[in-house]
Amino acid sequence: MLWLIGGALLSVVIVSTGLMIDRQTALAERGRIEHAVLDRLRHVKSEIETQILRDTDLALSIADDIADDSMISPPEVNRMIARTLTDNSHIQSIRFEPLSDPGRMAFTPAIRQTERTFVIDIPVPPLPWQAQQGWISLIIAIDGNRFFDDHNLLSDDELPEHKEHDHTKLAVTLPSVTGGDLVFGDPTIFDEMPVTLAVTEGGLDFQIFGVPADGWDAAMNRMLPSRLLVLAGVVAMMISVLLAVFLLSERNLNIARLRAREQRLLELSERFQLALETSNTGIWEIDPVTHALIWDNRCAGLHGLPESLADDEDRLADWFASLHAEDVGKGEQLYFDCVVAATADRWDISYRVPLSDQSFRYLRSVGARTIDGSITGIVCDVTTDTLVTQSLSRAKENSDIKNAELELALEELSSREHQLAEASQRLDLALGSYNCGTWEGDPVTRTAIWDERMHQLYGVPFTDKAVTEHVWLSRLHPDERGEIQLATKRAATLDQIINTTQRVVLQNGEMRYIRSVGQPHVGRDGKKKLIGIAFDVTADALLAEQLRSAKAEADMRNIELELAKNRIEFNALHDPLTSLANRRKLDLELDMLGRSGDRQATRFAILHLDLDRFKEINDTLGHAAGDAMLVHASRILMKHVPRGDLVARIGGDEFVVLARRQTTMEELATLASKIIAEMRLPLDFEGFDCRCGVSIGIAQAQGPAPDARKILINADIALYQAKEKGRNCYEFFTPDLQANIVAKKRMADDILAGFDRDEFVVFYQPQFEASSMQLCGAEALIRWRHPDRGILASGNFLKVAEDLNVMARIDELVLQTALKDQMRWTALGMQVPRISVNVSSKRLHDGNLIDQLKGLAISPGSICFELVESIFLDESDTLASDNIEKIKSLGIDIEIDDFGTGHTSIVSLLKLKPKRLKIDRQLVLPVTVQPQERSLVRNIVEIARSLGIETVAEGVETHEHAGILRQLGCDYLQGYAFAKPLSFDDFTRFVDHLPQRKAS
Repeated sequence: MLWLIGGALLSVVIVSTGLMIDRQTALAERGRIEHAVLDRLRHVKSEIETQILRDTDLALSIADDIADDSMISPPEVNRMIARTLTDNSHIQSIRFEPLSDPGRMAFTPAIRQTERTFVIDIPVPPLPWQAQQGWISLIIAIDGNRFFDDHNLLSDDELPEHKEHDHTKLAVTLPSVTGGDLVFGDPTIFDEMPVTLAVTEGGLDFQIFGVPADGWDAAMNRMLPSRLLVLAGVVAMMISVLLAVFLLSERNLNIARLRAREQRLLELSERFQLALETSNTGIWEIDPVTHALIWDNRCAGLHGLPESLADDEDRLADWFASLHAEDVGKGEQLYFDCVVAATADRWDISYRVPLSDQSFRYLRSVGARTIDGSITGIVCDVTTDTLVTQSLSRAKENSDIKNAELELALEELSSREHQLAEASQRLDLALGSYNCGTWEGDPVTRTAIWDERMHQLYGVPFTDKAVTEHVWLSRLHPDERGEIQLATKRAATLDQIINTTQRVVLQNGEMRYIRSVGQPHVGRDGKKKLIGIAFDVTADALLAEQLRSAKAEADMRNIELELAKNRIEFNALHDPLTSLANRRKLDLELDMLGRSGDRQATRFAILHLDLDRFKEINDTLGHAAGDAMLVHASRILMKHVPRGDLVARIGGDEFVVLARRQTTMEELATLASKIIAEMRLPLDFEGFDCRCGVSIGIAQAQGPAPDARKILINADIALYQAKEKGRNCYEFFTPDLQANIVAKKRMADDILAGFDRDEFVVFYQPQFEASSMQLCGAEALIRWRHPDRGILASGNFLKVAEDLNVMARIDELVLQTALKDQMRWTALGMQVPRISVNVSSKRLHDGNLIDQLKGLAISPGSICFELVESIFLDESDTLASDNIEKIKSLGIDIEIDDFGTGHTSIVSLLKLKPKRLKIDRQLVLPVTVQPQERSLVRNIVEIARSLGIETVAEGVETHEHAGILRQLGCDYLQGYAFAKPLSFDDFTRFVDHLPQRKAS
């Protein structure tokens, strides 16, 4: 009945709390509306400040135009003023007056108010046609009413019409010179308790006033959903309280039973300790993991040893040392059986301990293995029983009785613990059904006892120790700590019920909302404690927060949409990312230069810029980093390019600077150097240093009627040359550059035509075994039988071929020709064991390469693919790695060409596992005169031999080279000492006469 009465009282409290929450919600709604109105006032403040700055900038631009043109005429000034008045209807007049304060700083605007007129005063130089030499004032008068009306600064029309938006009536006041305030906007809002905001811009002091368009009372009528939500929460809490009252009654009943059992257990424990003290019996324990012997002080005293320094001190060595020499073996055997081997579960031993007076103390140690594997027992003094047989019998009975009592006590303790665990489990299940945690706070010690669920709610690791106030407060949000702490102290002092909602900050940064309800309680010992429950209300709190965030996001998107609409015209001629001119704007400027060039000589210059390593930044850090780098580059260009010149972004990472003035090469070089130097500096993007260079091509226009688009092409040619020179530099356009471009274009056309006319042929350079000088193979080399220039080596055209992307076609031609010539040599009875064919990187990355090779029916070991060392295989190059393994499976050997000049490492060799290494000629040529190079070649040969790789020395120019390389251990030799690259017919004749050459 008492619990039901308490539940009813608590229900009344909950209903009262619900009413208080409703009142607080109403106050919060009023605060939200005021905040919305204040946000609107801040928006109006920003618009007013922006418009004043625009008018000030307009005045400064007029002053700059007048100051920059020393020959400006009165008609030009009048046209400028007329155009400004036409474009800005809120400006009343623009005039010039004598400067009232000669000490004012030049071009420094001052703003003042004259009733409903705003005046901008800027000191400017005297006009050219004026006789006086002193500075004058440029006066721009602005109509205050039209200032607000023309720009819709006090209008709410542009805001969207929907139920979630609160429209606002606005008014602005300015202090009048003659007294009172000047009012702009709706003067009726001053009777409705408006929200105010002060604005000070220049010399003007505005006061902005605002109220909801439909009044404060109408705005407060939208609280029905929140009140229904509070009502639902109150009903849910009342149900929960009734359930908690029932569960708490059951819990208190169980606690009373547990306390009675604990009291009984305490009495048994005290009797047990009294029995041990009376009988001088010590307790010991052997740890099952560390095999350490731990005993109490009585055990130490019985063995004549000092007390343990720590509770977990290992006394096993002390025990063995205290035994009589004849009893040591018995003790060691029992220790081995029970502890080490674990074959015995019972411990029972009697032994002697020598004393200082040459007598003995007889001790008996009895123990058993517990459930957790440890051995626990007691040790007692049985000296008297041993000396006196009669006493021994009585001591034995006493020992049996004590053992029985100990076992009964242990069984009773185990039973009590089991019952307590069952009761705790039932209570935990009841609280867990509502995810409630229980707590018990001590106002004196400022600590609390938390259950496991309370630790989970606050994100604190579980511990059975008391939780300090510091730990609890550290989990609360810093803004709420003082308020929650004050509420807790007030509840403990005034015996009030505590009901708080706390924001808990978890270790991962997550925010959790916890409702904590409790009340004071005085225990049997007379100590006052706070006891209560806590549960998670994060879902309700987050729902309200999400609704507020959704509204704010909707308002922000509407503003962004309006801004985007206003920038459509600007974006038509400007790049949206960098705000620079775009390609269309550049084309218009170039067309204008072309038209002006028809009438007079025009001199201008074009700088074509391209960012270096921009693709690597995009690929590694993403397009956001690339965009940041583009914006960074645009700022650098705007910083260094003089005012009046055009800066445009015409492509992904391409920029163009159009200098619409007469410039020298030195000025352009200085400008390019500054841009390159500043672009070298790293850009910090989210903790990463982004480095991006720039290459610049420069072209100048001279003479009458220059073709502006042709000048842009010339700048692009110069940019290409800058990239060819190594990037991150600038290059001026010259006729020689154009000639080189034309030559490369002509060679590219000739290469493509050469494929059609079968002008590309294959030459072969023989290879010999170093030890026997027997022909072991040949290297197939591409040659171009040019119709005008004769036979051209690969170095004359491969670079252009790579740019044309025909290297794979050349590799395929060489391979097919080599296979066909190998078949012809076999038909002639000649043996050419293998032919080495160069394979380019693009050919190696061809997904159809393996299928093409399978269709050629290559005999194993007859063809060898040479990979240049610059083909670096990293972990991500899976296609090339897979192709190499499949090439090996087809019986085609892999060689590393030009070894010693590229990237190949020992790890790469282990991964690639090539058949042979070709030592580059740059390392081979100096071996006859430089010991250092000779030692380097020897080391390469030894490394290759240790990895099971053969070596081929290319560039063998003399027989002296051959002899030294043979001594160094090279397996094969190739070079002009034996033969130059030969055509098929010449190679055939060379092989036929080979025995005669060897004989000679």
